[in-house]
Amino acid sequence: MIPNMKFYVISIVAIFAALGIGIYIGFTLDTQSFVAEQKEDIATKLEERFDFLTNENQQLKLSLKEIEVENDNYKYFIDSTYEEIVKGRLNGSKIAIIETNDDYMYSGIGQILETAGANVINVTTINDRIMNEEMLKDIYNELKIPISGNKLIASSIEELTKSLVTGEETEFVKKLIEKNFVDVVGVIDQPIDYVIVAGGSIREDKERLTLIDQIIVNTVKNMDRSVVGIEKLKSNYSYMETYKSFRISTIDNVDTSIGKVSLILTMEGRPGHYGLKQTAEELVPSLSLPILEYSKER
Repeated sequence: MIPNMKFYVISIVAIFAALGIGIYIGFTLDTQSFVAEQKEDIATKLEERFDFLTNENQQLKLSLKEIEVENDNYKYFIDSTYEEIVKGRLNGSKIAIIETNDDYMYSGIGQILETAGANVINVTTINDRIMNEEMLKDIYNELKIPISGNKLIASSIEELTKSLVTGEETEFVKKLIEKNFVDVVGVIDQPIDYVIVAGGSIREDKERLTLIDQIIVNTVKNMDRSVVGIEKLKSNYSYMETYKSFRISTIDNVDTSIGKVSLILTMEGRPGHYGLKQTAEELVPSLSLPILEYSKER
């Protein structure tokens, strides 16, 4: 009996189905094997990379440790010798330090100034009360001082600066001290050769810079006295850019040993902008040239 066509069709379909299933199973097995091999290869490479990075990290730590030790040695050397560098360079100079706000204290620089032979006559701190015109008017009225124009704060700062520079403590300045507009450590009884304006603040206050710092600088210059602007390395808001616009020398890291040396060498006659911030032009004043030649080159 001859099979009918339906039987042949079913047989052919079954054969091709079996062949397809076999191919699929074979491909799947090969793919799984390939994926497994790739995973092992990736894992091996990751382990090798991890080992390399671990070794590199250890080497960097060792290098960093060596650099830290070297820096500590340099710092020890500088801290041990910097006073010898500045000793006697400002013999007889009479200095006034004016802190233009009470955010940072600078009385600590007095020691290096004295090592250089200078005499710190007074340290003045200008408090926030000075920005209150109504409170200033009370002093003017009490002393029967005429009030002209709307420059009360600037006029008060100018009067204070003149008093500090000339060494003549006026009744107005006495009232500023008495009413805590300013704090003065030291005496106001002799003329000053050099004024150090200590700035930097916690927050930006451009009006204060104009009404206080700029007036101090201009007044000192008009009185033919020398003036330098300083601040600490980590001042939150830097005054150095503004001080540079006042055309005075600046030191932006005066709380460091290097900054203290820069201050003394600058005051000795080496104008410039020194320190570590972007506004600085050199780290320290150069000692390779005599003072007069250095000043000409600047």
